[in-house]
Amino acid sequence: MKYLYTVIMAMLVFASCSENERMVYTDMPGVYFPDYVTGADSLVYSFRMKGAERDTIQINVKLLGDLLSETEEYEVAVSENSSAVAGKHYEPLLPRFTYEAGQSVSSFPVVVLKPGTELDEATVTLELALVATQSLALGYPDRVNMRLMITNQLVKPSYWDMPLALYFGEYSKVKHQRCILLMGHDFPLTDSELIGWGGLNFYSYWMQQGRVVCEYYATHTEYDEDGNLITMWNPF
Repeated sequence: MKYLYTVIMAMLVFASCSENERMVYTDMPGVYFPDYVTGADSLVYSFRMKGAERDTIQINVKLLGDLLSETEEYEVAVSENSSAVAGKHYEPLLPRFTYEAGQSVSSFPVVVLKPGTELDEATVTLELALVATQSLALGYPDRVNMRLMITNQLVKPSYWDMPLALYFGEYSKVKHQRCILLMGHDFPLTDSELIGWGGLNFYSYWMQQGRVVCEYYATHTEYDEDGNLITMWNPF
């Protein structure tokens, strides 16, 4: 009886091990955009952020599956639905980009260009799609496309409602322009850049700037683009 019990337990352990082995991720590693969901997210770049005629944006790409044991390459294609024109609004992309071994996140550069005053009143779109290669598949299906919108207009930062509203109150383009004048710079492109701005502590720097802007409106009268008086708020 004891022998039978031992055999049964051994069989159960073997079956469990076999099941666990089948659950191990064995597919080819796949690449995807970690910061964007197709149809829901866009990255909006405005040349007014830096006052430059040309700038480089780094787009993150992440790996689904095990880290690479050796360096591989992946491709990024420009969709024909893009309104941005290569050589005019952005520099043509390289045919392939490198994903280094042992790295969980990679990135590739997109160089954006400002063609005179065209984008002062317009926005063009650059739609990008990851392409599978022999060594790298595609990751999550809803995260293999992303959209970059390029303009020279004032753009509400995607992270304004949280956390910037805690420091600067309700958004308006007029207040945004006033912030630039008082701070001496625009808000950064992404929330990760916001947190690491200038190597300074995130909370103390933006809290201080929010109070400077609020104090300005305590002694000045200014109306937003809809004709509403910009009033004071309680900065965090």
